[in-house]
Amino acid sequence: MHVVEVTPAYERGYQRFAESCPTALFYHSLGFRDFVLRLLGCEQRYAVVLSGGEVVGAMPLMAASGPYGTVLNSLPYFGSNGGMLGGVEARAVLADWYAAQLSEPGVAAGTVIANPLEAESTLALAGHLEDSRVGLITHLDGPGPPEELVLRSIDGSARRNVQKAIRSGVTVDVGDDGMEVLERLHTANMVAIGGRSKDPQFFELVADHFRAGEDYNLYVARVEGQAVAALLVFYFGQTVEYYVPATDVGFRPLQPMAAILHRAMADAVTRGFRNWNWGGSWTDHESLIRFKTKWGGRSHVYRYSTQVNAPELLSATPEDLLASYPGFYVVPFSALTVTSANL
Repeated sequence: MHVVEVTPAYERGYQRFAESCPTALFYHSLGFRDFVLRLLGCEQRYAVVLSGGEVVGAMPLMAASGPYGTVLNSLPYFGSNGGMLGGVEARAVLADWYAAQLSEPGVAAGTVIANPLEAESTLALAGHLEDSRVGLITHLDGPGPPEELVLRSIDGSARRNVQKAIRSGVTVDVGDDGMEVLERLHTANMVAIGGRSKDPQFFELVADHFRAGEDYNLYVARVEGQAVAALLVFYFGQTVEYYVPATDVGFRPLQPMAAILHRAMADAVTRGFRNWNWGGSWTDHESLIRFKTKWGGRSHVYRYSTQVNAPELLSATPEDLLASYPGFYVVPFSALTVTSANL
């Protein structure tokens, strides 16, 4: 086995391997790679493991330059999962390749964000700083019509929310014309909770890089014709990514997101997807974890594993790191000697 960095000559092999891997996520796809390269202006260092000319392993990796040196992520952008795909031998070869990437001159730090579908099997990276997230996955399998399967997969309170949305006259449709609605509601939601909203360019570029109805869907809930909630989901391999949800605060009592989720999850079952990935949550975000759990999410703790080569990073402020490496995870803020009351 040997590692080859992904050039155009190896892109088809990389993509085919990722698509065939049952634990691969949307983030492992080359479509996501190209999307993030355009959003962040960073550099790719994707790799495949070859054995007898066949791809038997893969690892996505991106690099960003900044004042402290180069920062590596697998993967960047709001905690995108990365890491190694393949069998034990292929992962061992990739671990050596990644260690070599970390040891290159000028590399200040590197982080691997584990895959919640296989967190326990990810190779340990000795000596690294660690951070944890709670990933929640709803497994979409079982007999019966898709709508009924979804209702069986969720708890009683979630089912009551779906019923309330129906009684309230909430309707759900699918289409790109809701992207402006999603952006507006998402930004308002993030401002309300003091979170970081996605850049307007994110919403502009989705249709440039992905195929509606194939790679993603945009669901919009309406009450008497007014758009009151929206959800962007991405599809890859066997898994659906619950990516950007947003709801008009004034209409939350009518449960429009419950109506969207029921429709979107049923559609996913119809298309043959096996997993609904709710994404990562901080371990202390108990209300968010409860919400995902009542929709059938099963907990999978996964880790961020970070090697720091430039000790001066630990003396930086969170604001400095965010500004110096936009979209990249640099170090756990808990490891910094200087903290910020704003983060």
